[in-house]
This record gives sequence, structure tokens and C-alpha cells, in this order.
Amino acid sequence: MQKVCKGRPCGTLTVVLRDGRKRALPEVARGVGAAPVAVSADGTRVAYVRAVDRAVVTYRLGGGVRVMKGVKQPKEAGADATRLVLSQDGRLLAYVTENLDTRVDVFDTGTGRRVGSSRSGNDQMHFAGFGDDEALMVQRVGDTCDVLVTDLRGQVLRRDAPPQVVGRNLPDTELSDKAAALSPDGRTVATYVPGEEPGLAIYDVISKQIVQRIPLYRGYRPAAMAWTGPGEVMLRIGGDRMAGRVRVDVASGSTEIADTYAIPRGVHPYHAGG
Repeated sequence: MQKVCKGRPCGTLTVVLRDGRKRALPEVARGVGAAPVAVSADGTRVAYVRAVDRAVVTYRLGGGVRVMKGVKQPKEAGADATRLVLSQDGRLLAYVTENLDTRVDVFDTGTGRRVGSSRSGNDQMHFAGFGDDEALMVQRVGDTCDVLVTDLRGQVLRRDAPPQVVGRNLPDTELSDKAAALSPDGRTVATYVPGEEPGLAIYDVISKQIVQRIPLYRGYRPAAMAWTGPGEVMLRIGGDRMAGRVRVDVASGSTEIADTYAIPRGVHPYHAGG
């Protein structure tokens, strides 16, 4: 979390663990052009832009800082269109430049080396997140909303135009209020579907079928989600002052509140998916 100054995150970034321990990261870049902070779903790593040289770095809890080689966040206005996205276990970091020609550079957070890179070309794309260590999910935005599962170098492994109930509810911009996640199996997509009967649609990219619909209480509208196991999806819910996590067992369709927590006034929270 960070304090908010004039409507924008500012000041020291603090990592708060569920057991109450805190770790301050005072070297985070601030102001125009600062890339968002990312936290891995398992809570082990944080990625951010270092203030002193605007290098993209990751911090491993209980360990040290690792610089991602060959990439620096620009200072000019508009640079905040970039995103940082960590894989569930924090082993991979995606540095995403989103515009009409989306570029995704993937780094190994253990070595800091680039292990993959892809570019969307002429299509408008949105990087939707990691599946397993070798799969990425990309949303192609246009007259139809296609799902692409690629390897780390952008080679398309699977491509599909899902039914509208899935495609139209996939996140298509960084500011989107939609939520979806690719399973570690690289083929199963969980998508939140709002409406009179809100819930999760579990879609198989290979069979091209919605294999399950899981109803959710209306108060559970997720701000983000992540697969935290082969058959488990974790939803992040809440607002400005209160947030929490809802665990969904995909096999049984059961849901339970994993935890809730208060957000102090004047603080901007960053979300760890798991």
C-alpha cells in the first residue's frame, strides 16, 4: 500500500503480510510516468520502478532486489501506460507497454534476464496475465473479442473467439472493471459475468465450451482474480475502505470468504491475486 497525495499514490510503498509484518520499500519511483506496482499471487515478490535510476526491479520477501536487465521506465508523460504483471509464483515478470501496438517483455525474476518478448502488430491487444510458466493470455480487442494463448515469445498456441458472455466480459484495458484469469493448464479461462444472476463462467479454449457456471453472491463482484491452484480461483472484492478475498472451489462450485481487511483512509492498496 501507499499513501495518496492529490489523488495519486505517493510516499513509501509498504508491503503488509497477512501476519501483520510490514516491509517498507522507500526507493519506489513516484510521479508522472511511474509504472504500477505488482505483487505476485503467492505474495512472495513485489515488482516496481526504482526511483534512483528508474530501473524495473523485483524484491523477494526475505531476500533482495533484482534488476530486470535492459529495461528502464521513461520519465515523460504517458509512460504510465505501461504495466507490471507477475506470475502467480513470482518467477516471471511481464513488462507491458499498452497502446495500439502492445509489446510484452517477460523476465526471469531470479536472474533478471529477458526470457521472452512479443508484439501485437496491427491488432489492438490487452495482456490478460499468465497461465503456467510457459503460457500467456492475450485479449484481442476489435469487432470480435478473441482469446489468444501464447508462449513466452509470442507464438500462438491457441486462438479462439469465445461466446459473447465470455468475450465481452474479458478485461480489455488496464482501467477495465472486468476480471478474468487463465488457469495453469493454459486452456481454462475463468471470467466474471455480471447481471441479475452474477457468477463465474469457466471456459475451455480447446473444446470451445463453457464447461461450468458458478453463481456468486452479488456483493462478491471481483476487482481481480487469480487461479491459486488447479481447481481454485481466488477473487479480490471490496472498495475503498474494506476489501477481502473469496475462495471458489471450481469442482464443487462452493465459495467461502478467505479473509477481509480494512483499508486505512488516504491509502492506495495494491492487490496480490492469491
